[in-house]
Amino acid sequence: MSYINDALRKAQQDKKSPYAAYEPLLSPSGKKNTGRRRWLALLGFLALFFCVAVAGLFVLMSGPETKKATAKAPLTIPTAPVIETPVIEAPVQPAVQDIKVENKVEPVLKTTEKKTQKTEESAALKIRTADSVKLYAEALRKHQEGNLEQAKDLYKKVIEIDPKNIEALNNLGVVYMKKKTYKWAIIRLNDALKIKHDYPDAHYNLACIYAQNNDLSRSLSYLKNAIGFNPQVRQWAEKDKDLEVLADLPEFKKLLEKN
Repeated sequence: MSYINDALRKAQQDKKSPYAAYEPLLSPSGKKNTGRRRWLALLGFLALFFCVAVAGLFVLMSGPETKKATAKAPLTIPTAPVIETPVIEAPVQPAVQDIKVENKVEPVLKTTEKKTQKTEESAALKIRTADSVKLYAEALRKHQEGNLEQAKDLYKKVIEIDPKNIEALNNLGVVYMKKKTYKWAIIRLNDALKIKHDYPDAHYNLACIYAQNNDLSRSLSYLKNAIGFNPQVRQWAEKDKDLEVLADLPEFKKLLEKN
């Protein structure tokens, strides 16, 4: 019975206070709980204050940089890369430098000086001509005497003074022919023909040289040329022993016939 009575009392007590179940928490030990809460609240406030202070300090320190960082950067519109077309340049020709040729200034001779110069040149030419004539006469005399070596040397001196002296060239060729130096004889006679192509004496002497060397066709050819330039050559050919090798040839006889 005492157990039942205790239960009833407890039930009545529960009905009196809706917070009866929480009385142990709010009961006589409530003073201690209130002090703890104050400390916790104080600690929380201090922690919050510390966080706010740190955050404020951080904002102050990093404010300028943040503003700079957050400042709007100028808008840059990406542009397509410009592809430059290579310009092909024509090869540069080397510059042509005009070379100015200075006109040679010839010394102006006075009239008297010019006359003097011409007179001197004329006098020198006369002297050379006189020497050439004198030497040629002496060479011809030696030639007729049969002194061929001296005649050869004198003819050469004449040619040195007067290279276009065809008589000296012809006679020198004859001297070489008499000495049987046919190569040089032909050279000198051809030199004379280069100066005067219709010189009959040179053609006739070449006919004699080729006849002596049994080159009958060439001999007849040069003989024909000589007669064509000077018909009197027929008289030379009739008596010349150098042409005896041609005597029996019909062509030779025909050349000697007078038209």
